[in-house]
Amino acid sequence: MADALAPTSSPSSGTAAPSWEPESTVRGQNVTLVRALSSLQGRSGRILEVGAGTARFLRALRQRVPGLEGHACDLSRPALDRARRHDGGLHVTQGDLTALPYRDNSFDTVVAFDIFEHLYDPGQGLAEVWRVLKPGGQLHALVPCEGQPLTLHWLMWKANIGADLKEKSVGHVQRFTHASLQALLDHHGFERRSVSYSMHPLGQVKDILMHLEQGREFSPGLRRNPLYRALSTAIWGGAYLESWLLRGVPLSAVALHVTASKPCASS
Repeated sequence: MADALAPTSSPSSGTAAPSWEPESTVRGQNVTLVRALSSLQGRSGRILEVGAGTARFLRALRQRVPGLEGHACDLSRPALDRARRHDGGLHVTQGDLTALPYRDNSFDTVVAFDIFEHLYDPGQGLAEVWRVLKPGGQLHALVPCEGQPLTLHWLMWKANIGADLKEKSVGHVQRFTHASLQALLDHHGFERRSVSYSMHPLGQVKDILMHLEQGREFSPGLRRNPLYRALSTAIWGGAYLESWLLRGVPLSAVALHVTASKPCASS
């Protein structure tokens, strides 16, 4: 069992919509999953997913990487209960990323997918990840950088056109840039190992449309329109191809996939 402490809570994160995690499983070709799997090559031991929700990524990783002892932490007890129903071998603990209910040096790997942008104090979240990682342990994170210049999200923000779309729909309270996120990792002592990118222009169009569709102002008729549905399908396919072709290109990319380690000399 994990060295779990008594759960704590604090108003540290944004309020995510209940539907922010619409699927209970992750498809094998999912870009985020594939890049996380690449970061786990040669690794084993205890892995923690923070802000796990139903732990769909952690469950997918455990299915594909033998020898991982999976631990999930989230503020939502119903989500954790659902995670356990899908994978009875998971260890789940209710808790806050900015005050993780685990002892120091507890985990070999921590993964975080679309989490740090929800935190009012992401630095405290990274400090907690550092604390619970063993020396030589590794963090792998996917972080939307919606303040990155020359992206559609940045343009909407600067033009004040739907600038609060992601905050209202899924509780994003941070607008990172690639540089600001990497500087935050450096500040907390992490050594970056690899960086890649996704959600270039087509991916951003897909993302914006997906969140607009969740709003009450979006026309149900348009959602059912065959031409719109065909266009949406084409955008999704193009975004997927784009994410592979441009994975090493930072220009106009919103999503940053980063792997960083806690130096072995740390205690």
